[in-house]
Amino acid sequence: MTTMKSSCFLAVVAVSISCWLTSVSQSLPGQSPDTALPRVWAGTGASPSSSARYPNPPTKRSPAATSLGNPFGIEIIEDKVWITTVDDHCIWRASINRDTSASPSEQRGESDDATLVRVAGCGEKGYSGDGGSALQATFNWPHEVRVDRDGNLIVADTRNHVIRRIDAKTNIVTTIAGDGVEGFSGDGGPATEARLKHPHSVVLDGEDGVLIADTHNHRIRRLDLRTGLIETIAGTGAGKLPTDGALARQATLYGPRSLAIDKQSIWIALREGNSIWRIDRASGRIHHVAGSGKKGRSGDGGPATEATFNGPKGLVMDDQRRLLVVDTENHLIRRIDVDANTVETVLGNGALKLKRPHGIAYANGFGYLLGDSENHQVVHGNP
Repeated sequence: MTTMKSSCFLAVVAVSISCWLTSVSQSLPGQSPDTALPRVWAGTGASPSSSARYPNPPTKRSPAATSLGNPFGIEIIEDKVWITTVDDHCIWRASINRDTSASPSEQRGESDDATLVRVAGCGEKGYSGDGGSALQATFNWPHEVRVDRDGNLIVADTRNHVIRRIDAKTNIVTTIAGDGVEGFSGDGGPATEARLKHPHSVVLDGEDGVLIADTHNHRIRRLDLRTGLIETIAGTGAGKLPTDGALARQATLYGPRSLAIDKQSIWIALREGNSIWRIDRASGRIHHVAGSGKKGRSGDGGPATEATFNGPKGLVMDDQRRLLVVDTENHLIRRIDVDANTVETVLGNGALKLKRPHGIAYANGFGYLLGDSENHQVVHGNP
């Protein structure tokens, strides 16, 4: 009898310790400790219930109290974060605190007046408002947002087949690439007369250019901000996997969905190609980084090039040269050690479950923010 009681007591203790460890490693809203990562950073878990036009001026709210309908694109610059939402076709801005020992409210910027606020989009779908306030303009699935050195927003307005710019000082919106009709045309000419087809991603190349993932044209195009001209820098238009080592201008691409960039490389997630590639900016050649090209969920702990992914749609490099990949249809975040050629899963297998996540951004000293899209929330984690 004593032995049985001892066994039961030890079993209860083991279960209690296991539950405590789970709560620490995968903290959810309301759990303790407050500073454990990952955790929900913004969003109520529900999309906005009304499709009516939003009132102006916009209301500032706590990030945790704001309904974010399908958050996709995320950008972090210094202490500011921008989020795009595709259910209501808007762009939002908040502040962050890079001190990860701070409380959740302090990390969201709730200790001052810099709460989450709408900065573009009126809540209605459309393509209107150029030349006027971005708050009165309509967008159609703004998939991604970037911020240039002057604070202007560059937006991939995906289902309008255009790239738009929001002026940092005036908040006036203009179209800078695409004529609003899906198709392919215009290389060598004015970008505003060119045609794009579902552009999903944009990055600034640091040389007065915007790189555009022209997804359904299976190309990457470059808009020169000084001349206003557009050209293709990668992809032939054929939807096929590239050949490792080929010149990017002569290589095929298969659904380029997300772009990231550093001084040496342009990183590319091929959604239909279920793989990750890199263009060497010095040589102009494309190289295989991860993913066999087959759809699946395998390979953790092994060579990244032999792993399988399922519709990757987000990319960002952390401060240790590790590439975070949003493996969307597997509902995971995976991390590639580029130098070691290994892959592992860092989010999605624990207590915090993801649902078709998309955009991701990273800031040194803070970690990453992830658009957990169909859970209608933004998750804060540290790889």
